[in-house]
Amino acid sequence: MKLFYWQTLGTRKYYVSFHDGISKHKDGSDFYGMRIFKNKKVMNKFLNDLKTEGYREKDWINLG
Repeated sequence: MKLFYWQTLGTRKYYVSFHDGISKHKDGSDFYGMRIFKNKKVMNKFLNDLKTEGYREKDWINLG
């Protein structure tokens, strides 16, 4: 399943982590890519692009 989540880093940076549903580490755990943005508008465009590609936002409560 394609998933992503985002969080703020400090006051001006935004962190997006995403998993394509396929990539794995050698130990079998999911591999998450990451992007860091300084501009919230650019981050929101990236999030919208992920959503159009079929990614779903992961719940902060169930990050495990």
